[in-house]
Amino acid sequence: MSTKMNRTFIPLLTLLGVMLLLALGPGAGRAAAADDTWVARYFNNRTLAGNPIVQRPEEAIDNDWGGGKPHALVNDDNFSVRWTRTVDFSAGSYRFTATADDGMRVWIDDQLLIDAWSDSQVRTLQADRVLSGGEHTVRVEYFEAGGMAVAKFSWQQIGTAPAGVFANWKGEYFNNMNLTGQPSFLRDDRQIDFNWSTGSPAAGIAADRFSVRWTRSLNFPAATYRFDVFADDGVRLWVNNVLVIDQWRNQSEGRFSANVALNGATSLRLEYFEDQGRAAVALAWNPPGGSSIPGGGTGGVTGGGPWFGEYYNNHNFIGAPTFTRNDAAIDFNWGAGSPGTGIPVDRFAVRWTRTVPLTAGLYRFDVFSDDGIRVWVNNQIIIDQWRDQPAGNFSATINLPTGNIPIRVEYFENTGRAAVALSTTPPLPTSTGTTPPPISGLTATVTGTGGARLNIRSAPGGAVTGQQLQPNQTVGLTGFRSADSGWVEIFRPGGGTGWVSARYVTTSVPVGTLTVR
Repeated sequence: MSTKMNRTFIPLLTLLGVMLLLALGPGAGRAAAADDTWVARYFNNRTLAGNPIVQRPEEAIDNDWGGGKPHALVNDDNFSVRWTRTVDFSAGSYRFTATADDGMRVWIDDQLLIDAWSDSQVRTLQADRVLSGGEHTVRVEYFEAGGMAVAKFSWQQIGTAPAGVFANWKGEYFNNMNLTGQPSFLRDDRQIDFNWSTGSPAAGIAADRFSVRWTRSLNFPAATYRFDVFADDGVRLWVNNVLVIDQWRNQSEGRFSANVALNGATSLRLEYFEDQGRAAVALAWNPPGGSSIPGGGTGGVTGGGPWFGEYYNNHNFIGAPTFTRNDAAIDFNWGAGSPGTGIPVDRFAVRWTRTVPLTAGLYRFDVFSDDGIRVWVNNQIIIDQWRDQPAGNFSATINLPTGNIPIRVEYFENTGRAAVALSTTPPLPTSTGTTPPPISGLTATVTGTGGARLNIRSAPGGAVTGQQLQPNQTVGLTGFRSADSGWVEIFRPGGGTGWVSARYVTTSVPVGTLTVR
């Protein structure tokens, strides 16, 4: 009888493990890019052999289990763990620290960095590594033999980026408005597309009166390109050491353009300064036959020919269009002017349509508009901001199938300034469990605490970090919320992110419109 039960019990445990893996979803095989969560897999042996008995997300590798166990299904002794994560590092030198009783080893991008795979008392090992800016895979493995069980791992940046390790834009951040002296901070920026509002761009940089220089070399196919910069305050752009945009002055937000013929290797340099108030800067260019690409990136919704634009001399699409034309990109700042002959400077509307061949995946659409805007993708309305409003940014994500996808954008101008722009991300396949990028430019203000301070937590309902927000203090939102909308993720003053209760803050957009993390 007992033999029969044992033979049945083992397959049941295996089945439970399989069910757990399925419950975690298709993205459980790896951590989301640039996320702060590890995927932890626990094995009831010392060699990471077979299928894990437990798999779960973990906020940190900071464990002192003593003589106990990490989970009810895991052994007290003779177990092992593998943690994996993808981390978005700024370019620079890093010190990695591992503390273990017993064995631990660490890989960065599949290169062994720390190797202490042996029985031992608690010990701490360190190793330094220079990393280029961007995403790197981190893997930590641990085994417990017997007795006490300790597994801890962390890192800190110990130096700025040496020359030659910038994979994207080399960003030099200065605590002055004129790029003088040594930069206070160096960073590898994947694109130039920032809205810091009234905050700081990085730890150690003031919220006002700072400047940034970005440099990069890229290869351009032969064509004439239109470069667009958006800035509040000063900005200037060099292409192949030729100054093509020079708006180096205090100014409200504005968009500036220049056409440049290119062929082959091209050096780019963008300089920006912030005086005070709002801080924002972005760079885009228009490749042949495609839409404007934000931040100097590549990819996105390109191909399929130009946009078919229908321009109306009223702001509700009544009657026939005054004129039609093909627009290479939806990226216009008409200011107080008219978009074309026969169209007034106020109270007009434009409809753009286009069909684009796309591969299946998750796409993000971003629009900038003053006044009304709405966007349909594959005959679904994904952005609906059809109202008089000051200039604003709006975003939405949508899963799309492979095929020719129709896109329609409608815009109206009431009075005052007229501006509209559309950009897209490259496809993010849903099968990877990738989280859409956060929406920038969002804020949360502490308003509901009755004058008390508001705790910042490590996760929704998680541990208190020790940092607090003051009443009426405003911070940036990352664009993420908890599934129950009870918590929102913020940018912590001084750097990093954390979570606060949504009931004690007023957000610049409804909490329900944020992306669930």
